[in-house]
Amino acid sequence: MLDSADKSDQALRDIYAWPDTQTFRLNLLATPDGIVGPDGTSHSLTNPEDRRILRAIRAEADVVIVGAESVRTEGWFLPPHGRLMVLSSTGFLPWDTCPDSTRVFVAPSASAIVHNLAKTETRVLCEGGLETAKLIAERIGFDEIALSTTGDDIPPMLSFLHIQDDFALASQLINSLHQMTFRYWRRAVEGRS
Repeated sequence: MLDSADKSDQALRDIYAWPDTQTFRLNLLATPDGIVGPDGTSHSLTNPEDRRILRAIRAEADVVIVGAESVRTEGWFLPPHGRLMVLSSTGFLPWDTCPDSTRVFVAPSASAIVHNLAKTETRVLCEGGLETAKLIAERIGFDEIALSTTGDDIPPMLSFLHIQDDFALASQLINSLHQMTFRYWRRAVEGRS
């Protein structure tokens, strides 16, 4: 199996290149114990190699979706270009620390996300939180899944994604230094309308 450390940044961008059609992609970092570390955020789970892959995935995203709790606990991480869509029924967010509120859209529901996508916003990346991922999986569906895990196993808490049933593995890399596995699946069966 190939080690991600042996891949150039361009090679990673090629692996995670976006298709030409509208695509909803999930990017998630998970351990057997969850998606947050001891500090209550994903920061204590991540490492330089995982962040390098995240940059490759985020580089061409038109929209990044996160949950309001992710913004409140981890801060604002606007995509390199495009918009950040925050799922929030209340709109209660730390606006005073937002670096550019003109690039943020608060969506009260998954349907509001779909209705507020511009025709040119075809590369939609969901990053923020397990509950957000569940909601998008249930209401919209994912076309692609990029999953970073510690170890080889897919955590049981991600069973709602039906990875083994609905998706085909497009890429698998390891990082031996950090004992991580980076998998990337594309939808193999019809599921998203």
